[in-house]
Amino acid sequence: MGHNMKQIITLSILLGLLIAGSNGFGRDTTVLTDESYGIVRFESKLVEVEKKLGEKAKGHTGDQGCDFVTFKKYPGVKFMVEKGIVTRADVTDSSIPNVLGIKIGTTLDEVKQRYPKVMVEPHKYNPTGHYLIFKSRDGKRAMVFEEGDGKITDVRAGSEPSVEYVEGCL
Repeated sequence: MGHNMKQIITLSILLGLLIAGSNGFGRDTTVLTDESYGIVRFESKLVEVEKKLGEKAKGHTGDQGCDFVTFKKYPGVKFMVEKGIVTRADVTDSSIPNVLGIKIGTTLDEVKQRYPKVMVEPHKYNPTGHYLIFKSRDGKRAMVFEEGDGKITDVRAGSEPSVEYVEGCL
């Protein structure tokens, strides 16, 4: 087999892996986005997420209303479940990465400088705080960063309107 043929085969294999990885099956990218965290996609049934992860959620009371649950596979994140559907993820560990690169402790000025079009709304409880909201193009999902005293204090992402619930489960 010639050198060029080996290169073509290697490139074909790499391209195949990239395409397979981009279809969402078996991919485990543990970065918070407005669509997912790792293999947990928002708007998925909790029972399907449990099957994918191979573990039962902790904290689920079994009622059909609203709960927050956790998974051993994803420490530092709690997931909101409404009527059996995973609708949002709240970061409880400041080391959890998100697609925008905004961390707990990042300054409000830094976020505004990097993302001038961010929606900034007044905080419900902190008179000097704000909600920084990044909505998806279709408006169905968002990433929400809470800010107080000039720094990001909380991070969450998920489906609308759940992601913007200030008190979590209503």
